[in-house]
Amino acid sequence: MKEDLARIEQFLDALWLERNLAENTLSAYRRDLTMVVEWLHHRESSLVSVSGEDLQALLAERQTGGYKATSTARLLSAVRRFFPAPLSGENSSG
Repeated sequence: MKEDLARIEQFLDALWLERNLAENTLSAYRRDLTMVVEWLHHRESSLVSVSGEDLQALLAERQTGGYKATSTARLLSAVRRFFPAPLSGENSSG
Protein backbone atom coordinates (compact mmCIF):
# COMPACT_ATOMS: atom_id res chain seq x y z
CA MET A 1 0.00 0.00 0.00
CA LYS A 2 2.92 2.31 0.72
CA GLU A 3 4.14 1.92 -2.86
CA ASP A 4 0.68 2.76 -4.18
CA LEU A 5 0.54 5.95 -2.13
CA ALA A 6 3.99 6.92 -3.42
CA ARG A 7 2.75 6.37 -7.00
CA ILE A 8 -0.16 8.70 -6.31
CA GLU A 9 2.19 11.41 -5.05
CA GLN A 10 4.40 11.02 -8.14
CA PHE A 11 1.32 11.28 -10.35
CA LEU A 12 0.10 14.40 -8.55
CA ASP A 13 3.54 16.01 -8.79
CA ALA A 14 3.55 15.36 -12.53
CA LEU A 15 0.04 16.80 -12.88
CA TRP A 16 1.08 19.90 -10.99
CA LEU A 17 4.15 20.38 -13.19
CA GLU A 18 2.50 19.55 -16.52
CA ARG A 19 -1.02 20.92 -16.05
CA ASN A 20 -0.57 23.50 -13.29
CA LEU A 21 -3.75 22.27 -11.60
CA ALA A 22 -5.12 24.15 -8.61
CA GLU A 23 -4.19 22.88 -5.15
CA ASN A 24 -7.87 22.17 -4.44
CA THR A 25 -8.04 19.90 -7.49
CA LEU A 26 -4.83 18.12 -6.52
CA SER A 27 -6.12 17.63 -2.96
CA ALA A 28 -9.40 16.22 -4.26
CA TYR A 29 -7.53 13.84 -6.58
CA ARG A 30 -5.31 12.79 -3.67
CA ARG A 31 -8.36 11.99 -1.52
CA ASP A 32 -10.10 10.13 -4.30
CA LEU A 33 -7.07 8.10 -5.36
CA THR A 34 -6.20 7.28 -1.75
CA MET A 35 -9.74 5.98 -1.35
CA VAL A 36 -9.20 3.83 -4.46
CA VAL A 37 -6.00 2.41 -2.95
CA GLU A 38 -7.81 1.59 0.29
CA TRP A 39 -10.66 -0.02 -1.65
CA LEU A 40 -8.19 -2.11 -3.65
CA HIS A 41 -6.21 -3.03 -0.53
CA HIS A 42 -9.36 -4.45 1.09
CA ARG A 43 -9.77 -6.60 -2.01
CA GLU A 44 -6.13 -7.73 -1.87
CA SER A 45 -5.26 -5.78 -5.00
CA SER A 46 -3.07 -2.78 -5.81
CA LEU A 47 -2.56 -0.03 -8.36
CA VAL A 48 -0.19 -2.28 -10.30
CA SER A 49 -2.62 -5.19 -10.58
CA VAL A 50 -5.90 -3.28 -10.94
CA SER A 51 -8.15 -4.22 -13.84
CA GLY A 52 -10.82 -2.34 -15.70
CA GLU A 53 -13.37 -4.62 -14.05
CA ASP A 54 -12.08 -3.57 -10.61
CA LEU A 55 -12.51 0.09 -11.46
CA GLN A 56 -15.95 -0.48 -12.93
CA ALA A 57 -16.97 -2.30 -9.73
CA LEU A 58 -15.74 0.62 -7.63
CA LEU A 59 -17.66 3.13 -9.72
CA ALA A 60 -20.80 0.97 -9.60
CA GLU A 61 -20.53 0.84 -5.79
CA ARG A 62 -20.26 4.61 -5.70
CA GLN A 63 -23.27 5.10 -7.94
CA THR A 64 -25.47 2.80 -5.87
CA GLY A 65 -23.98 3.80 -2.51
CA GLY A 66 -25.67 7.15 -2.14
CA TYR A 67 -22.68 9.29 -3.10
CA LYS A 68 -23.35 12.61 -4.79
CA ALA A 69 -23.10 12.54 -8.57
CA THR A 70 -20.52 15.35 -8.46
CA SER A 71 -18.28 13.33 -6.11
CA THR A 72 -18.50 10.28 -8.33
CA ALA A 73 -17.78 12.41 -11.41
CA ARG A 74 -14.67 13.85 -9.76
CA LEU A 75 -13.55 10.34 -8.77
CA LEU A 76 -14.07 9.20 -12.35
CA SER A 77 -11.98 12.12 -13.60
CA ALA A 78 -9.12 11.24 -11.23
CA VAL A 79 -9.34 7.55 -12.12
CA ARG A 80 -9.35 8.27 -15.87
CA ARG A 81 -6.24 10.40 -15.55
CA PHE A 82 -4.44 7.85 -13.40
CA PHE A 83 -5.64 4.67 -15.16
CA PRO A 84 -6.16 5.50 -18.84
CA ALA A 85 -5.45 1.94 -20.04
CA PRO A 86 -7.80 -0.13 -17.80
CA LEU A 87 -10.74 2.11 -18.60
CA SER A 88 -10.12 1.85 -22.33
CA GLY A 89 -9.90 -1.95 -22.14
CA GLU A 90 -6.12 -2.13 -22.61
CA ASN A 91 -3.62 -3.60 -20.17
CA SER A 92 -2.47 -1.43 -17.26
CA SER A 93 0.94 0.15 -17.65
CA GLY A 94 1.19 0.98 -13.94
